[in-house]
Parts: sequence; C-alpha cells; structure tokens
Amino acid sequence: MDLRQLRYFVTVAEERSVTAAAARLHITQPPLSVQLARLEHELGVVLLTRHRRGVDLTDAGRHLLEHARRLLAEVDGVAQSVRRLGEGRSGHLALAFVSAAAWTVLPALLHRYQQDRPDVLLDFAEELPDGVVEAVRSRRADAGVVYLPPPGSGTAREPELDVAVLHREPLAAVVPGGLRDRFGDRVDLAALAREPFVSPAASAWGGLHEHLAGACQLAGFEPRLRQVTLVQTVVAFVGAGLGVSVLPASVASWCGPEIAVLPLSSHVPAVEMALLRRRGEIPPPAVQHFLRLALSTPEPDVLGRRVARPGAHQP
Repeated sequence: MDLRQLRYFVTVAEERSVTAAAARLHITQPPLSVQLARLEHELGVVLLTRHRRGVDLTDAGRHLLEHARRLLAEVDGVAQSVRRLGEGRSGHLALAFVSAAAWTVLPALLHRYQQDRPDVLLDFAEELPDGVVEAVRSRRADAGVVYLPPPGSGTAREPELDVAVLHREPLAAVVPGGLRDRFGDRVDLAALAREPFVSPAASAWGGLHEHLAGACQLAGFEPRLRQVTLVQTVVAFVGAGLGVSVLPASVASWCGPEIAVLPLSSHVPAVEMALLRRRGEIPPPAVQHFLRLALSTPEPDVLGRRVARPGAHQP
C-alpha cells in the first residue's frame, strides 16, 4: 500500500465512479482499476462494490477512507511545511545586536522582514559589542549588528566572521542647547577642547568610543572623557550641561530642545554599522533572506554570492 494507491482510492470513493475519478486524476481508467485491485489484494479485503451506476464503499472501504483522508492530510501538511522551510518562509532567525541598532537600522529592516516572512520565529539578544561577536561565533546567533571601529584604529577583525557594512552616517557634535548660538551652523571640534566630554564606554559601545576619541585627535587635542554605559545617559548629561559629546548624527531624532546636535566643520570618518556572520557557512533559507534584505543598500556586499542582491558586485 502506497500513497498513490491511497490517493486513487480516496478519489474513487469521493466520485463514486471509477470513470469520473480517472478523469479527475487525469489518467485512463484501466491503470486506475489495476491500482485499486492491487490495494484490495494487499489488504485482503473488498473495499468497493461495483455496479452499473458506479461504486459503493464496503464497511472496510469506509474505514479506510476515514484513515486515508487523515493520513494524506498529514502528508500534505508535512510536505507544505518542509517546502516553506526550504523556501525560508518558516524557520528561525536569531539576531544579536548592540543597543544603538534598535534606533537606527533594525526597526525598518525587521519590519520589512516580518512582512515578508511572518511565520519565521525571531529571537533577539541585545548585547555589548563583545557579546554580539561571541554570540555569532558560538552559533547562539545567526547574525550580529555592531559598530565598526574607525579605519586605521588598529582593532583586529575576527578571522572567523564575515563583515558587511549596513549603514553609514556622519558624526555630529552634541552640545547643550545654550551653546547653539556660540557655534552657528557647524562646530569646530577644536573649540570644544576645554569642555569635558561624555562618551559611551568602549566596553559598551565598541567603535563609537574610538570614533569620538579619533575625531578629537584629528582636531588636535585629547578629550577629557567621562565614560558612561548608555548613549541615553550621554544625551541626558549633555542636556544637564555636564559636558559635550560626539555621536552619530541620528541621535538628533531623540534629543530634546535642551540639546543641540550640530554638524562638524571638518571631515572625520563616518560611523559604520555592520552585519556579522560566520565565515564559510551556508545559512538556512530564512537567514539568507534576512541577509539579502540587510544588504539591499548602497553599501558593499561582502558576505558571498549566496546572499548578495542580484547584480551586486562581488570582490
């Protein structure tokens, strides 16, 4: 007894006619009759009684029909779930990220992903930068989002991980609102050399701390730093007049009127947020779709051909 025989039997039982069932199955009547006879022979019982108007089910036939329908529905359900998993329409995506990603790149990206893949189970882990790296390396996360250190900082990259830039934005001076008129439209960082700087701690925000220090060094001075854990704390302290800072320009979206976020008058390296994944691995389809969405930006695709957007240049 195989699935094909069961499907043939269920169709005949529903049509109450071998001829009608053959037409519905798009086969001729003789091979259908052969399969029904084989099924009855294998089971050792009569399933159908034949007459001029068609066929009727015996008691054994009605019993088989009930169970065959349930079995075929389960098989079809398994086939559909396997197909959806293979297409990346179901499955699991584990993502580790630094807090800043939650108010920059992730909201729009995850909204789009959830619209495309509503049945994929999303698992989030908000981590410190080292925790993001370790989560991806140890397979607790499929991908991670972190700030990259500025170019030439000497920070070694993880040899086990591939890196792709997701988002670039300029640094801006974050100063108490009362200083806005002092600087005009742009700030020369050298003019802030005597001010105390409030900085996200290197252990908590990775590349952001190095960006701030590097920008001040390019302006010709070493900043007097007060380190805190959260960027929100940096903003609160600046608003209270306890110092100034240099942060990604997007921080302006959640600063109140007591804080001025102003462009810098001299060029400094842009802040880069990047996606991490394990090198040399073929990600599951649900993860591949997330990577494709994440890389559908003007930034370079460097995670491999399997996840690159169509037509993207591969180094």
